[in-house]
Amino acid sequence: MSDRILLKTPQQDTQDEVPAWSQVLAQNLLGKFPETQAHTRETLAGYIVQLGTALELGDTCLKQTTNHLNPEEAEWLRHPLVASGEHALTQPAPLVVEQADAESRYVYFYRHWHQEWKLAERLAALLNPATAPAAVAVDLSQETSLKDLQRQAIELAARHPFTLITGGPGTGKTYTLARIVKALQQAAPQLRVALAAPTGKAAQRMQSVLSNEFKQAGVSGAQIQTAQTIHRLLGLGGRSTPRYHRSEPLPFDLIVIDEGSMLDLALASLLFDAIAVGTRVIILGDANQLAAVDAGAVLADLDAVPALAPYRVALQESSRFKADEGIGLLAAGVLNQQEDAVLKALTTSAQVQYINLAKTPNSAVFHQLWQGFQPYFEVLLKLKGASHPLTEDQVKALFLAFDQFRVLCAQRAGDLGAHAINRSIGEALQQALGHSLIKREGWYSGRPAMMTRNDYGLRISNGDIGVCLVDQTGREWVYFPDRPAPIAATRLPPEQIETAFALTIHKSQGSEFRQVAMVLDDSAEEMLTRELIYTAITRAKEGVQVWSKQALLLQAIHKKSNRISGLMNQIARKIAG
Repeated sequence: MSDRILLKTPQQDTQDEVPAWSQVLAQNLLGKFPETQAHTRETLAGYIVQLGTALELGDTCLKQTTNHLNPEEAEWLRHPLVASGEHALTQPAPLVVEQADAESRYVYFYRHWHQEWKLAERLAALLNPATAPAAVAVDLSQETSLKDLQRQAIELAARHPFTLITGGPGTGKTYTLARIVKALQQAAPQLRVALAAPTGKAAQRMQSVLSNEFKQAGVSGAQIQTAQTIHRLLGLGGRSTPRYHRSEPLPFDLIVIDEGSMLDLALASLLFDAIAVGTRVIILGDANQLAAVDAGAVLADLDAVPALAPYRVALQESSRFKADEGIGLLAAGVLNQQEDAVLKALTTSAQVQYINLAKTPNSAVFHQLWQGFQPYFEVLLKLKGASHPLTEDQVKALFLAFDQFRVLCAQRAGDLGAHAINRSIGEALQQALGHSLIKREGWYSGRPAMMTRNDYGLRISNGDIGVCLVDQTGREWVYFPDRPAPIAATRLPPEQIETAFALTIHKSQGSEFRQVAMVLDDSAEEMLTRELIYTAITRAKEGVQVWSKQALLLQAIHKKSNRISGLMNQIARKIAG
């Protein structure tokens, strides 16, 4: 069985009232082959159930050690439900077994095997020297402020069709990208550039930061598209298939993807399938951040494949945080599992405030977190009698105040999870404004509302955050920072909205806030990892509050999130072949 998880088969789990989808799938698939022997049936059912659980954990497959298998189990490999990776394209089956090496192999659902295969195949095609874009000579003599690794990144991107640029906050990824685009534009003034990120919030931030960098670098914006989500770039919309794909590729010379750590396997596979051979691709990201919510760890895999070493560079020096103090020291201590550095940052830095949850009642936690939103509350007070719709400057001031502070939680549930904190702060806000606590469908003035799904009709993306305000007639409107006009709250389905004073750390990826409060509830102990803590800390630009029991925090920095994937193996094979 799998080296990672051993679960009950459907036959063993008879006491569950509602079977898992993977159990139902196993029963349905095996029901088509009643002649299957009992031990083979049990083995196949076990793998199907394990794969279902693995996908929920973010894995794309199971990794199996083959030199310890009982020879009798080999019968399942010859079952019609199973195909080898060598024959899966021509003889597809629900399960695919891909040999990794002499001692291990991967077991997949066909869909995820094919996504990895397609991504690796398209990446290899982009890297083919026969069809790659011509190398561009760059003159960096006037760029005196560039660091050595930034120069290396620019030169790599000018020479190669694919470049992976990683680095933490403040290491100059966007600064470097602007100089890359400038160099490529000098060689090809009509260079068509697409900018995209996995979420709407990340795309908004990408556009905001790059607009300034492009202006400072002297980059022409004539042929550069406004940053958008990858879904919009591909033309997914409400369609079941994207507008752009292998037969109708994206019409760009350069495609830049930001926040690459948020790329899941399914989206990355669609993206690479739509990139024409001869296009340059640059992916930016922080390899130490959390992987995508859905299955796969694409950036981490790309960053680890030895064959891709000539195409990547990791920026190291941060201009935002000093490595030996404050947020920089705390983040480095977390990544390097250095308890002394973490404790030093918690106790000696003005940038880091530590509150021991073992000595703090929940009521005090809620009260102090509410204090962090006082600048936002003050702006809401000023807007209380304003005419609607608000002016552009008023909307800008509203979101500037709201983004001063954010609470980040490991999970939604729990006594100090996002739901509880949102409820408490929402009630405190309404009491302070003198409004009733509950409005229709949960709306109230000042409620920050985060979309949990894409709404292509309204052009709002999953992760976008708006603020609800009530006009003189009592009607609720939701303002978004990048929209010229508000949207009536009645047009936003309540099941697609979450209050966003507090976000899960996963949902905060792609965002930055002046101050962050990271709240680690005891009930989240099992899911706390090094990557989760690092991601939360690095959302802060100036200061971070750490709300946790000390032992819980220190325990978490020693837990690494390891997703099982065969993508590295697939890429290595395609490039070598």
